[in-house]
Amino acid sequence: MKNQHVSKFITYIALCCVGVLPSFAQPTAPVGLEWRVLPELTDEFDTFDVTKWEKPTWNYVAPNRMIEDNSGVTDGKLWIKATFHNVADRWFISSRVQSKAQTKFPMYIECSMRTAHISAYNTFWLNNGNDADRDEIDICENVSNPSKPEFADWAYTMHSQYFLVENSVTERNKGNFDNRNLPDSNPMKGVKWNEKFHTLGMWWKDANNVQFYLNGDETGKVTTTRPFTRSQNVIWDLWTNPDDASWFCGVANKADLSDNTINTMYVDWVHAYQLVDPSNPSSVDGVEADEYISYYPNPASDVVNVNFSAQKDVNAIFMLYSMAGSLIKQQALVGNENQISISDLPKGMYLIKVVNGKDMFSQLLNKK
Repeated sequence: MKNQHVSKFITYIALCCVGVLPSFAQPTAPVGLEWRVLPELTDEFDTFDVTKWEKPTWNYVAPNRMIEDNSGVTDGKLWIKATFHNVADRWFISSRVQSKAQTKFPMYIECSMRTAHISAYNTFWLNNGNDADRDEIDICENVSNPSKPEFADWAYTMHSQYFLVENSVTERNKGNFDNRNLPDSNPMKGVKWNEKFHTLGMWWKDANNVQFYLNGDETGKVTTTRPFTRSQNVIWDLWTNPDDASWFCGVANKADLSDNTINTMYVDWVHAYQLVDPSNPSSVDGVEADEYISYYPNPASDVVNVNFSAQKDVNAIFMLYSMAGSLIKQQALVGNENQISISDLPKGMYLIKVVNGKDMFSQLLNKK
């Protein structure tokens, strides 16, 4: 077992050095961009890396209580366990693991996860904020063993969704998916989440669009109406809901919490990526890129200003691409201050490319 972990770790380090990792469902990067590993959110879980992860103990409603001891890393897997404590209210004892770093679009993240077989949410999600003010993306909230028989379908569903809450006003939309609807060619079609490790992915494309993935296939997706822009932490946890929660599939059975064969969820690995432009140098002729050229405002609604430093001769071309790779707009740039109209474009993310002689710069633009 030890040699297996050493080999796994060496492979992980080697791939990180060249900026790639094995990926189940990583989408094709838009033209001109490529995926680069976010090491602070990527882990093979050979150990519990305290530089990356922490165990917050804030609680959900009773009967939940979060403690640090109910999570850890063993045999190359992160685990979170639910146990029983004989008290009247907080008897469901579990844990939470959260990233210390945060991330935002454009990014992609996926993990390999097997759920506890109890009536409780096995979660993989992103969040920043509190109940009254937050952005949240729920990649997975699977319950593989609902205690209410009428919720048996929950054993197959992701329960993907987003929340955008400002001053207690909530915008929410679901992108849920039932794994029995995977293509016949997918060997994980109809496999319950506690039986095997499932690969769960999410591409946070821009300030309004999120695409979910399951075992290599696109599943649900969501589109927000308000900008969805806060940087977020990555979280796993395991929790149940009280008996009177009519929207939940049934509180956990207390007897199940003493069965170590079903009371634990596992994460084998997590891989996170950011979109980057490999042709965009950090400096040009000794001048930092942000001193050479500036784009503003961003987000923008009507125009984008493209300004060059006074020291540079400008005879440049401005190109604007969709995230699918189509050239949307092209314009010659002459002089140090230029303005490009984008009022006719729909909301979304675009890629700006500017070529000035041998110099080339790129920037993602959020059209609001």
